[in-house]
Amino acid sequence: MSVAEALSATGPLPALAGIRAVGIDVVDVERLRGMVERHGQRIVGRLLTVNEQALCDGSPRHRAYRMAGRIAAKEAVRKALGGYGEGCGWLDVEIGRDASGQPVPRLTGRAEEAFRRAAYSGLHVSISHEAGVAVAIAVAD
Repeated sequence: MSVAEALSATGPLPALAGIRAVGIDVVDVERLRGMVERHGQRIVGRLLTVNEQALCDGSPRHRAYRMAGRIAAKEAVRKALGGYGEGCGWLDVEIGRDASGQPVPRLTGRAEEAFRRAAYSGLHVSISHEAGVAVAIAVAD
C-alpha cells in the first residue's frame, strides 16, 4: 500500500488534524545587514519591537542572524493569519521567547484582531538560521 493510499484509508494524521494554517518565510541575512547599515536604527525600529531588539543584542554577526530570524517569524505569522491579517503591521507581531529559549509569538493590534477573527486556538513558531539565511514557520491550530 502506498503512503497516499494509507492516508486516504485512515484520514488525516492525528498530529496534523488540528493544523488550520501554516506560514513560512526566508530572509537573506546579508541583505538585511545591508539595509541596517544603510538605514540604521530607523529601519530596525520599523521592523522590530524594543523587546525584540533587546533579544537580538550581541556581536554584529549574531545580531544580523537573530534579527533575520525574528523578521522571518513575523512574516510567517502574518502569512498564517492569511487574509485575516491584512493591514497587520510589523510591530503588531512580536517574537519573544519562553523560559527555555523557544520563540513565542505575541500579537497586538491588527494581528490580535486577525487571530480572533480566524478563531485560532494557538500559534506556534520555529526559527532556524544557517548559511546566510534565516527561515521560520508558523503553525496555527
